Amino acid sequence: MNRSRRSTTLTALTAAGVLALGLLAVAPPAPATPASSEASVRADEPVVVTGRGVRAVIERHPFRLTVQDGAGRTVLSEVPHADVDVQTEPPTTDPLPPGVDNQETTTLYSPLSFLVGTEQLRQQPADEWIANLAGGSRSGVQYAARDVLSAEPEGAGVRLVLSTSDPTGRTLLVQVRPQRSGALRVTARPDPADGVAMLGDSFTARAREGFFGFGGRHDLLDQRGRVLSSFVNQENLAAQAENTGAGLPGDYGMFPNGPSAAYYPQAEFFTRRYGFLLAQPELARFKLAADREDAWNVTASTAALDYLVAPGGPRRSVRTVTALSGRQPVPPRWALGTMLDRLVKNQGETYADYQAMLRRDVRDIDRYRLPLTGYRIEGWGFPGADNHGLALHTWVHAKPQHRMIQRLARRGIHALAYLRPWLEPDSAPVARGYAVTDADGAPYYVVGSGERRFALVDFTNPAAVAWWQRQVRQVLDLGFDGFMQDYGEQVLFDMHFHDGSTGYEQHNSYLTAYARATREEVTRYERAHPRRHPWFFTRAGYTGLPGTTAYDGGNFPGDETTDWGHASGLKSLATDMLNRSVGGAYGYGTDIGGYLDYTTPATSKELFLRWAAWAALSPVFRLHGTGLAGTHTPWSYDRQTVRIYRHLSQLHLRARPLLLRLWRRAARTGAPVVRPLWWQRPGDHRGWHEDQEWLVGPHLLVAPVVDEGATSRRVYLPRGCWQEHGRGERLRGHRTVRVHAGLGTLPWFSTCGTSPLGRA
Repeated sequence: MNRSRRSTTLTALTAAGVLALGLLAVAPPAPATPASSEASVRADEPVVVTGRGVRAVIERHPFRLTVQDGAGRTVLSEVPHADVDVQTEPPTTDPLPPGVDNQETTTLYSPLSFLVGTEQLRQQPADEWIANLAGGSRSGVQYAARDVLSAEPEGAGVRLVLSTSDPTGRTLLVQVRPQRSGALRVTARPDPADGVAMLGDSFTARAREGFFGFGGRHDLLDQRGRVLSSFVNQENLAAQAENTGAGLPGDYGMFPNGPSAAYYPQAEFFTRRYGFLLAQPELARFKLAADREDAWNVTASTAALDYLVAPGGPRRSVRTVTALSGRQPVPPRWALGTMLDRLVKNQGETYADYQAMLRRDVRDIDRYRLPLTGYRIEGWGFPGADNHGLALHTWVHAKPQHRMIQRLARRGIHALAYLRPWLEPDSAPVARGYAVTDADGAPYYVVGSGERRFALVDFTNPAAVAWWQRQVRQVLDLGFDGFMQDYGEQVLFDMHFHDGSTGYEQHNSYLTAYARATREEVTRYERAHPRRHPWFFTRAGYTGLPGTTAYDGGNFPGDETTDWGHASGLKSLATDMLNRSVGGAYGYGTDIGGYLDYTTPATSKELFLRWAAWAALSPVFRLHGTGLAGTHTPWSYDRQTVRIYRHLSQLHLRARPLLLRLWRRAARTGAPVVRPLWWQRPGDHRGWHEDQEWLVGPHLLVAPVVDEGATSRRVYLPRGCWQEHGRGERLRGHRTVRVHAGLGTLPWFSTCGTSPLGRA
């Protein structure tokens, strides 16, 4: 019998044993280590594990791990053993309703601490925020590692058995292994695992040490002083909030999951001395010098821990970490051109209206001489067949759709479509067993946005993957050269998958399997059709070995609101883009003009043009629209808007050779295409928090206007010599200057004597 669920809860006391026993068994095998890697295990001496450019020194009594670089310099150490290594966890609400990270929780700061007790987590059961964290509680007793009981070499690494402060005699089984990439991998699990709800580790934090990265967060570049979770949460919107934590202003707040909520979180971060990657899919929390200035902690909500440490400054550590977690593949040249989406309005759309808009768009593209390389037909469909829920309702008939694709192709414009992993109830793929199920094996139907009822494609099922890939192939056979790959965040904890996993393990990692299935087919298709160069982009993802960034082609940031705000409007974009770019997600493409206009005003001419200017020197330039009004084209405003928008489109095309060169380099080295100032100059503390400007490569600084009514802005120039728009007065860096910028002007600077955009 098919059933829909109205609530979903995970109790860690009952699930922890299963989750923990499975983690080390299913984790990807470590890459082969170089011959120079070795482990030194001698009685009564520290255990030493050496790899390429990394070394672990393990003290025995008490246990403590220190990570060094190839020169023997300490980059990261566990905190010293706590004087009192047993601590009660009082009943704690985390997250706080309606899903905000609790900034004041109890932590036992001692090497490898764990909670024996219970943790209950709740998700939003349905509607717009389905599967987001909604609340949780935990209680019990925290214990920690004590001494090394045994140490045995294992390949180039070592396997340890540690005693703990748990009076039952529970031990910890720990593996420390060097990786070929130059990282050190540490895995730990309790023995026995029964009753262990959480396992974490604590490390020292230096004064003024910044913590950068963590994926597509809107709030901050440096998360020092914050507690944040790593969990895919969709559709968070601006909301005034008192519980933002760390002194953030209320206008950083988002509903329902708070200021650090993200469609594309990454459980990895970087400091001036090392990079850190948590290589497991379960919910994790990072406490970053929040209640102690000298320490930070990471804890996973399961009875296992798996992390990697990469020594070195940002250039080296980002290269090391993204070699493991993945880097978005170099896109075809056309995808870095200029794009326009013909949206389907969320209310009141008709076949006649939508098909008329397609014809009108082609006419206006010609009339206004709009430079365009991509056009997305959101209301597309399979001719004479059911979309099975994979696309929006079809608003264009087969013959007009075919004619539209041909008309675009004649103009050198690539057509794009739209896909999502939803299956209609009782559809053919559901009947064939391709959907995620409940515990009894029945299709698991949920109710999402707009009260839409659907099941999810099970990407752990090889037959379902093959079916999905056939749908991708059929889309490309229709003449589309790409598509938006939407959604995938709707995984609930009590879902069951073909490979035996549950929704708790799959909530974050589902997005990687989703992108991988598509990438495999896109790669096959391009090989079979060497003149075709397909491209697709997603909105959600997560880290792993590898994570989603190894497969998707780019990202849109989710449903931005049509306002100027830092929470989910125009000011949210740069922080989001820069936080994910250092983690290998290079292809950031905002919805120009914003999307959600349900609680905010319609996109004004000023906001539209400032948004377009923001996007002009970002990786992907894509004109979108809003849910109520549909596509907001430049000619829907006035002739000045058309003229300025055309100029900004040409500026983006001028930047395309630079973006492609940088992306090819990023694919080899991990150096981000667009980069925060802290990455380029990590020693310049003044640039650490500049979250409304960025570098495109080392020589181009971009500083868009993001305040309503502003005709100028302050810009921090890093050290060196800079010229606005590559000409004129030579400006000394390491200071802030004020620049004027009318409505049609984007402030950008190049280092003196360089022409990163070529000659105008």
